[in-house]
Amino acid sequence: MKRLIFLSAASAVGVLAWGRRGHLKSIGARKLAAAVADPLRKRGLKIRIPIERGDWIRTTLTADLGPTLSEVVGYPLEAAAHSHFGGFNLSRVYSDFMNPDSAYYHAWVGAYVVFDGEGRRHFGFDDEGRPIQQDALDVLEADQRLVLGGAGCPHSFSDGRRVRLLGDMSAAQVESGGATWWKLEGEADTWSAYHRGTAAAGRGRSEAVNGRVPDDAPHPVDDYHPLTYTGSFWQRYVPEWQATIAKFYICPAYVTRDGREVTSSQSLVGECEWIIETISFAME
Repeated sequence: MKRLIFLSAASAVGVLAWGRRGHLKSIGARKLAAAVADPLRKRGLKIRIPIERGDWIRTTLTADLGPTLSEVVGYPLEAAAHSHFGGFNLSRVYSDFMNPDSAYYHAWVGAYVVFDGEGRRHFGFDDEGRPIQQDALDVLEADQRLVLGGAGCPHSFSDGRRVRLLGDMSAAQVESGGATWWKLEGEADTWSAYHRGTAAAGRGRSEAVNGRVPDDAPHPVDDYHPLTYTGSFWQRYVPEWQATIAKFYICPAYVTRDGREVTSSQSLVGECEWIIETISFAME
């Protein structure tokens, strides 16, 4: 009888784990990345992103942004990005980041740090302390190269970049957390990392983090379809840390296969703005 109860319990746990396999694999991949690929750890800098509302992942996605950002700008930089995306609420196999039926589809919220290096000081700002929109765009470009490259997206613009700015970004000074930040906002064209099944050119870590959309998923979009990101980047330079710190959110707009225009809801934007206000940076 005891053995039967044990086998039944083990079977139930196995079934539950299998149903949540995408979620569990994603948590494992994010924890591993945080342990081995976070340049902030050796600097003693801590980012706190208090996700206390909405359906975002709770475990932060950590990325070593330095190699890709260095490739984009053409000189060496050390940088890290911490971010959150839509979680595994409607599907335990793939995240809401990859779910066009979710309000969190392709939305991001998070923070990044770019440290001074031999090739550049106070990244994101000119010598007079005013923001440089190209630097914010270069960070987004580096991020999209990681995301789209990891997903096996074949698209890029004629200049080889994955992001194209639409018009100029607005820039204004704002107060947050007792400090003055430069807030840059604008729109840029890019592509979605969404794709059904396993992409031949994709990387396993990307699928582990976001899950795998079934081959027969009935979503109203094509694989790797175009989208437009609206981004809000709040940045400031901290001399004692020799680093530019920034917090951001990005929300998409796109057109479905049948011509329907989809934009992020005001409730999602409100969640993003609340999180931005509460993100903090500290030296341990």
